[in-house]
Amino acid sequence: MIQPEPQTSPGLTSPTTTGARRRNTVGFWVAKLGIVVWIVVLGLILSLAAPRFLSVSNILIVLTQSSIIAIMAVGMTFVIISGGIDLSVGSVAGFASITMGMLIVPQTMYRDPAALLNLGRDPVVLTKAIVGALLIAALCGSINGLLIAYAGLPPFIATLGMMGIARGTAAYVSAGYPAYGLPEPIKFLGQGKIGGLPMPIIVMVLVALIGHLVLSYSTFGIRVFAVGGNRNSAYLSGINVRRTQMLIYILSGFLAGVGAVVLSGRANLAHPDIGLGFELFVVGAVVLGGTSLMGGKGGVIGSVLGAVLMAEVQNGINLLDIPVFYMQPILGAVIVLAVYLDQVQKRRGGG
Repeated sequence: MIQPEPQTSPGLTSPTTTGARRRNTVGFWVAKLGIVVWIVVLGLILSLAAPRFLSVSNILIVLTQSSIIAIMAVGMTFVIISGGIDLSVGSVAGFASITMGMLIVPQTMYRDPAALLNLGRDPVVLTKAIVGALLIAALCGSINGLLIAYAGLPPFIATLGMMGIARGTAAYVSAGYPAYGLPEPIKFLGQGKIGGLPMPIIVMVLVALIGHLVLSYSTFGIRVFAVGGNRNSAYLSGINVRRTQMLIYILSGFLAGVGAVVLSGRANLAHPDIGLGFELFVVGAVVLGGTSLMGGKGGVIGSVLGAVLMAEVQNGINLLDIPVFYMQPILGAVIVLAVYLDQVQKRRGGG
């Protein structure tokens, strides 16, 4: 007979849990400093091959290119630290994007520019569209959480299924039609600037800062590390493991929705194929940032820096006129190497 999990106890800051978080914090800073070195070294190498790489305008381009992946990587960091994986973030982003587009302009009005212009000026319509996109993304995350935490499905299988469901549903409800020419307020989120700083970078910094504070200094952050470090020990210490997992996947879905809104504004269209293949880049950013795929170790800032490193590589490939199809093989090899080095560190007792 399965006994219900005990409710969360206030005594979560036991010496064991506190010590584990300290070790995770130290590991995070080591990983962060390591990736900073890689970013600097790669930047110097690229600046020698392409002098305009270090220009202010190009650095802003690199940061803007990294912003969407970084936003999604914040949610993925929570997921992977907890010992899970979310393969659905790209598809959820596509579903959120087309949901926003259809709430602004119904499918039957996509080809009417006047209707798009008129509805796009209505703040109520815009609010409903953005909130609707975020809610549908959070709903997808909650379904992932239910399947994993309560139905007992492995995270790989549950989120792989959601990847197909979200992408397929987005294509079905939109009949394959994108919504072009989004209203100015949404375009501003993807293309606007405040004080010369692009909005995607501002959103990325805000999401990363909040994510870092929650993960590092809140009770919820302690629970995330505890669940990833040892699920049974977390349960015995009074943590509601199922509820924690549920919240983690809702957060991951919600941030996929945030990334979708910003990306749609940047591209000036809502499309069911937005975010296609982003799963590889998001997981890659988190792994490169020092978060262990085995769970229990990592940090948000490292994941953001991992996204910046990947954008730096992509930008360098563009500046050097290297065929872009080399990008994914290089990224795949780097991810495999990062996971291998993490496993070696664990076997040597360094994890």
